[in-house]
Amino acid sequence: MSVLDSITKKVTDTAKAAAKISGSVVEITKLNMSINTEEEKVKKLYMEIGKQLYEDYIDGKPVGEELMRKCIKIDEIITNIAEMKEKILELKNVKACPNCGTILAIDMEYCHKCGKKQEEQPAEAEEVKDVQD
Repeated sequence: MSVLDSITKKVTDTAKAAAKISGSVVEITKLNMSINTEEEKVKKLYMEIGKQLYEDYIDGKPVGEELMRKCIKIDEIITNIAEMKEKILELKNVKACPNCGTILAIDMEYCHKCGKKQEEQPAEAEEVKDVQD
């Protein structure tokens, strides 16, 4: 009966691992869709700013508060996009080189593309890695 128990445990563990990976893939997909939506908002704001700037130029007006509000909104959206991209990296258990942006394994000490030494992993990330192993 212990062989059957062993097989059952392995199947259960494999199913749990597959479910966890599947959940991560769904979350990554949702984040990527949100990033695309946010990037479209930025493009629209860029176009509105350009149009408004040109209209103000034609009318001989200085840059107005409305343009400043749109620039601030763009800053907020860009920050939101960066946070979502960081979450995707966490879900994939990878990191981006701060110098060139190349995606690297979390434990790499140097970037294989630009050669920059990577920052030390925070202790929390090491603990998570130990739990996953």
